[in-house]
Amino acid sequence: MPEILQFPPKESLSVVEDFVDSFLRLTEGTRTPALFRLWSAIALLAGALERRVWINNGDGTVFPNMYTLLVAPPGVGKYVIEDVRQLWVDACEPGTKIPAFHVAGDSMTNASLIDSMAEAATTFIPPGQPPFKYHSLLVAAEEFSVLVPKYDMEYIGTLNSIWNNKSRHEERRRHGKQQKTIIDNPQLNMLAGVQPSYLASLFPEDAWSTGLGRRLMMIYSSETPKLSLFYKAKREEGLRSKILHRLSQFRGLFGNMQWEEEAMLFIDQWYMSGELPVPNHSKLQFYCKTRGVFALKLALIASISRSNEMVIRLEDCDRALGWMLEAERVMPDIFRAMVGKSDKDVISEMHMYVTAKFGSMAGKPLAERKVKGEAIRQFLLERVPHEKIESIIKAAEAANIIARVGGTQDDWVPRPKWGPGVE
Repeated sequence: MPEILQFPPKESLSVVEDFVDSFLRLTEGTRTPALFRLWSAIALLAGALERRVWINNGDGTVFPNMYTLLVAPPGVGKYVIEDVRQLWVDACEPGTKIPAFHVAGDSMTNASLIDSMAEAATTFIPPGQPPFKYHSLLVAAEEFSVLVPKYDMEYIGTLNSIWNNKSRHEERRRHGKQQKTIIDNPQLNMLAGVQPSYLASLFPEDAWSTGLGRRLMMIYSSETPKLSLFYKAKREEGLRSKILHRLSQFRGLFGNMQWEEEAMLFIDQWYMSGELPVPNHSKLQFYCKTRGVFALKLALIASISRSNEMVIRLEDCDRALGWMLEAERVMPDIFRAMVGKSDKDVISEMHMYVTAKFGSMAGKPLAERKVKGEAIRQFLLERVPHEKIESIIKAAEAANIIARVGGTQDDWVPRPKWGPGVE
């Protein structure tokens, strides 16, 4: 159990601008979904903390490292990833022009990942403590397909192993001069963009029940903000410089995060009472086993975003769960989008389903709000992203594939025959 200390009230602390909010303002007015901008800010901060800040809990030590994937169909802006990469690259050690972080290239094999991490050595000297050596590598890749071009079990195993923040990683090679590489205190933070179709082609069906599937924080969006072709965002003067300055301040943070008592009770009560609400998609069942760890990581990140005081307060836990639950609400849409069926295919399946149910219910219509599990929307929710449901129902009705029963709000019957559907 972490030590619970009594801290001075927040009003007595020096006020700093919230880091995540600053990044959101910096990227405001861009053709990138708001959820992508939020999680890019979280990834940016997580990477900057490296292995210097942590939480001690009953199972050991939790660091803020994340593997974050921004998942979207083609044409949905993931440009914010490059903003994160450039901020990592431009950040310097306090008062110097020495780069603060080790930032990897986009394309990496298992061997080049290990080589890059071995080169990313940092020695940190905490005040009054012995030097601490670690290897932290930051990755920001707009295309996950370049970073992971195929499902290589050796590569995936390395990513899983490093995510756990072990004190040592050993790599043996069959080829080349160097047969063994030892990396002390390795850590990898990754932010990457990927299309649902690539995830479908890359990962075999059983991959979602393995280690990597439960370690990925997947953020989904299907729509890009519509802006004028001639729109030019107004940038707050000096805001990027302030963000870079805060990143350099993070380089001085070191140690175990402390807990405000009510914050610890809040997060533990959520965990012990079932971590509600729990995502119920079958491919997320193993991700759900890691939600408690993600909640701790995000609470740490929320605290540092708010202040450098190294104290996790109630508001940080509440904010962390809000971030996670907002992402999880649309996570199942990733797997629906991975199916890759056209609207015509989905409408055809829906027609067969409605016809079969209509027959099994002795000609009674499907009452959308009365028959749980036998409603059209529930059927579609398992096959397409939630934002497409209403448009598919309207298309099916307009094409005379299903018909609304007169005088009802949402009762449906199938049409006996139908022609070409909507592509």
